[in-house]
Amino acid sequence: MRFFGLAGLLLLLFITECLLAEGQQQRRKRKGKIQPQLGESQDGGNKAPSLGTDVKKQRRGRGSAPKQGRFVSREQAQCKWALRGQEDSDINLRVDCKKELSDYWCEFTGKPSACAKYSQDAKTYWKHITRALKKQKGICSQPSAVLKSSLCRSTKAAHLKMTGSSLLTSPAAGEEQEKILTPVPVTDADSPDVDKVAAEYCNDRWSSVCKFLFSAIQG
Repeated sequence: MRFFGLAGLLLLLFITECLLAEGQQQRRKRKGKIQPQLGESQDGGNKAPSLGTDVKKQRRGRGSAPKQGRFVSREQAQCKWALRGQEDSDINLRVDCKKELSDYWCEFTGKPSACAKYSQDAKTYWKHITRALKKQKGICSQPSAVLKSSLCRSTKAAHLKMTGSSLLTSPAAGEEQEKILTPVPVTDADSPDVDKVAAEYCNDRWSSVCKFLFSAIQG
C-alpha cells in the first residue's frame, strides 16, 4: 500500500510539473506575438506619415524657377538666356545668340505670377517656356513671337511676348533717320524768280528758252 501511495504522489508531481512547463511556453509565445506588433509602429510597417515629410515632398514637386540656361537654335546658333525681374511682377527673358561672326539678342516679357498654377509648379512652367524658345524658327526675327506654357495657356498675361530685338528696327526710328538724311532745298531770297522774269520779258513761244538762259546766268 505504501508503494502505491508513493507512486501516485510521484505521478501527481510529474503531471503538475508538465502543466507548469506548458503554461510557461504558452506565455512565451504570447509575448513573442505582442512585441512585433509594437515594433511595427516604431520601425515602419504601419507607421503614420509625418507632416514635415509631406511638406518637403510638396516643395520638391513645385520646384523653383531657373535663372539662366543655354541652348542651340534651329538655325544652329549658340544661344543663352537669363531671367530678370521679381517673381510677383513682370519678368524679362533676355536671349543672346551668336552664329559665326554675327551676334544678336531679343527680349520677351510677361507676368507668370498672373497664372494661379504658376505658384504651384513654377518648374514645369519654365520647362515649357524654354522648350518653346528652342522651337522658335528664326529666333529674334519674328516681332509677333510669343512663348507659352500649357500650364497657363488660358492666362494671356502669363505669356511672354517679344518686346525688343537687335534684328528689328522700329518704323518710327527709320522715318526719323530719313528726315535727317534728306537734304532740305535752300533758296536765296535775293535771287529773282525765273518763271516770273521769263513771263514778263518773253512771249509764250520763247518762254522755255528764256527760262534756260536766266537759269544759266544765275548759275
